[in-house]
Amino acid sequence: MKFKNKNAHNPPYRNIVRKVRMLWEGKESEILDNIKQITGLNMDTKNIICYIDNQTTNGYYGSRTITLGVKGRINKDDTLMVISHELFHIYYWRKIKRMKLTNSSPGNESKEEWKLAEVTAFLLTNESSLKKNWPNAKVYLYPEIKDIYKKVKKFWKKEDIEYFLTNSYKKIK
Repeated sequence: MKFKNKNAHNPPYRNIVRKVRMLWEGKESEILDNIKQITGLNMDTKNIICYIDNQTTNGYYGSRTITLGVKGRINKDDTLMVISHELFHIYYWRKIKRMKLTNSSPGNESKEEWKLAEVTAFLLTNESSLKKNWPNAKVYLYPEIKDIYKKVKKFWKKEDIEYFLTNSYKKIK
């Protein structure tokens, strides 16, 4: 994965970009291997860019980019969790397209599909064996996705991504 400073005009954050890159590179293969064990997804980061943004505290994703908000500082566990969460979203959307569960794409998905994407990333980062990589991270279930979480959590028990997604999509349609 490539790491870039989203706010190049702010030189003090160059050091944060280097620290984040070194932290991620030290754990990347372990985390990606864990994700593969849980979901069966092969996640390749060589064409992904992670932008470090000191103007926000949020994380975002695009088709080949993620943004890690570091405004006001971010600790090691939260850094690893947010990068993994946002990276997973990219592969989540590729997976549901291949499974022909949706014709949508990020940005034009239904509200229910957005909620399911967030629930799935939450389950992966907080309710799976991946959590050992960031035991002290602050992982939140957004209040607006609790309804979908309650409907689909039972399908996560097998940690089989195709089973989970197929059954979850039936519940939200």
